[in-house]
Amino acid sequence: MTTIILGALLPILFVALLGWVAGHLALFGPKATATLSTFVVRFALPLSLFLAAMRTKPEQLMNVRYLSSLAVGLIGTFLVGILLGRLMFGRDLRAAALQGVSCSFPNLAYCGPPVLIAAVGAQGVLAVIVGNLIMTVIIVPATMILLQLSAPVAFGHADSGWRTVGHAVLGAVKQPLVWLPVSGAVLAIIALPLPTLLDATVDEIGRSAGGVALFTLGLMLAERPLRIDRDIVANLAVKNLLQPALLLGAAVALKLEPTLAKEVFLAGVLPSATAAAVLAQNSGSYVEQAAGTTAASSIFSILTIAGGLTIAQAL
Repeated sequence: MTTIILGALLPILFVALLGWVAGHLALFGPKATATLSTFVVRFALPLSLFLAAMRTKPEQLMNVRYLSSLAVGLIGTFLVGILLGRLMFGRDLRAAALQGVSCSFPNLAYCGPPVLIAAVGAQGVLAVIVGNLIMTVIIVPATMILLQLSAPVAFGHADSGWRTVGHAVLGAVKQPLVWLPVSGAVLAIIALPLPTLLDATVDEIGRSAGGVALFTLGLMLAERPLRIDRDIVANLAVKNLLQPALLLGAAVALKLEPTLAKEVFLAGVLPSATAAAVLAQNSGSYVEQAAGTTAASSIFSILTIAGGLTIAQAL
C-alpha cells in the first residue's frame, strides 16, 4: 500500500517542491506565476482536456448508472463548495465558484491510475476518463460562466438579468478551457478520431499541463506560505471526506456492480487537482485558499487513499 500511495503522490510533491525552491531562490521574475498560469489555462490544459475527452470511447459513455454515480459526487461537491463560499464565508460569486472547483476536482490524471489500477486492474482507468469528462464538459464550463457573471461591469454598461447571463455564457464559451474539451467530447461521440500526426502534435503541449501546473503551485506556495485556515479545513472536509462518501452512496443507491462501485468511490479519495489553484491564479481570486487546498489535500490524501483502498477491499 505504501508503494501505491507514493506512486500517486510523489510526482505531485516533487514537482511542486521544485517550484517552491525556484520561488524561494527568486529564479523567476515577479510575473512568473501569472505567466505560467496563463500558459496552463489558455493553452496546455485546454488541449490536454481536449485530447482526454476526444479519446473517450463512445461505449464508455453508455453506462448511465456509472456516469450518474460519478456526476452525483463531483457535481454535488462542486455545489456544496459554492454554498460554503457564499453562505458560510460570505464570499463573492467569483471566489465561491473557485472554492467549488477546489472542493470537487480530483487529481485523476496524476493520482488516479496508480490507485485505481492497484485496486481493480487496468479497467480502473475508466474512472479517470469519465471523471475528467464530467469535469471538463460540465463543471469547468459552469465555473467559467460563474466567473463571467461575477466579472466587473464596465461603467455605464449594466445589463438586464437575462442579458447578463447571455453575455456570461457567451464569454465562457469563447474560453479555450470550455470549447476545446466540449469539442473533444463531440468528436468522441461521433467516433471521429484526429489524424495520428495531429494527435501527436497536440499531445506535445497537452502533456506539459500537469507538470507546469504543479510547478506553478510550488511558486504560489513560495509567494504565499501555506496557512491552514477555516476555508482550507472546510474544503478538505468536502473534498477528501464528503466526496468519496457521496460517490460511494450514489454507487450503492444505483446498484453498480462491485468493481465499478470501487472505481467510483476511489475517484473521490484522491486529492484536489492542481488545475483549481492555477485557475484561481489566472482569475485573480481565491488564490491563496485554492493553492493551500491543493497542497493540504495532497498531504491529507495519504490517509484518505490508504483508508479508501482498505474500504474498497471490503466492497
